[in-house]
Amino acid sequence: MDSPSVADTTSSSIWTVHPDIMETHVFKHLDASALASASCASSQLYALASDETLWTDISNSTWPSTNTPGIRQLISSFPKGTRSFFSDSFTNPDVSITTPSSSPVNLDCPSRLISAVDIFYQQRHVFGKVVETEPLNFDSSPFRIDVLDPKDSVPTRIPHPVDEQMMCEFGERFTLSWILIDPIRRRAMNLSSYKPVIVERRWMSTEEVHMRYAWVFCAEPGEEGSATEYVKFGISVTWEGCQSGEMHVSKVSLNLEDMYGNQLTGRESLAIIQKGLASRRGKVKGRESEGKRRYEEYMEMRRERILSEVSKQPERVDKLRVAFFLFIFASLGLLLFRRLF
Repeated sequence: MDSPSVADTTSSSIWTVHPDIMETHVFKHLDASALASASCASSQLYALASDETLWTDISNSTWPSTNTPGIRQLISSFPKGTRSFFSDSFTNPDVSITTPSSSPVNLDCPSRLISAVDIFYQQRHVFGKVVETEPLNFDSSPFRIDVLDPKDSVPTRIPHPVDEQMMCEFGERFTLSWILIDPIRRRAMNLSSYKPVIVERRWMSTEEVHMRYAWVFCAEPGEEGSATEYVKFGISVTWEGCQSGEMHVSKVSLNLEDMYGNQLTGRESLAIIQKGLASRRGKVKGRESEGKRRYEEYMEMRRERILSEVSKQPERVDKLRVAFFLFIFASLGLLLFRRLF
């Protein structure tokens, strides 16, 4: 008699355990990556690992701002519920990732956007907020989303950095997530580099610390030289010191910049946002280092383009001078001709 295979033995040993016990004592303690891997092992595990409650718990612990009735209801309407939302939002959009069988996407601009923003300090949640934006209000004006009103500030228990050494370590302790949601098409994407790409004191005030997060998106692949070939989603966070020695969040905002550092208009931004929402997602591994690498490459490309434009200015001035003198010479010649004849 043939002995049972390893796969059969493993499968049998797993299913001797009641599914409720598997869910409560095993799957509930897995992170998203482990849960997704388990779902690929067999059809039975896929059914257990696809439980909406499991993914809702993971989503809420990863992004506490999504744990509100309105957002939970919206996420549940995604094609595969919270699992689809998590897959969209856990990594960044990357339009360079394509498949030959990709179907055409509808790039109509979204009429409504929802931002879910979370900030963590040493893995402790210190800020979370959800804001809704009507993009059509921007149109030809610069696109910008402000999470806080100008007079608002949110207290935290984070100590103010008192010296340069603390400033150097400050940025490594923070992570930020900015999820942009299209509630009509049920798509979402994360626009943050997770770790700040720049941490600096405001030169006019030693009490303010400014952090910048960024994700560089290839908006027009193949369009080399275009101003929007690469676009930077820039997130700015301002922290203010107070008398107690703690930091308050005073400003959190998002905008888009082209290859020359120009802020994009609402119409331009919305077209690019829709491309990002419809694109594939990048890898989970190394996403923080990838965000900083893209930002540094973008800044170098931007510097080179600006220098190239500046170097062309003398040539343009010379051409204008030649054209001007030719115009003067032709005008004098015409005047002389009329007087003679």
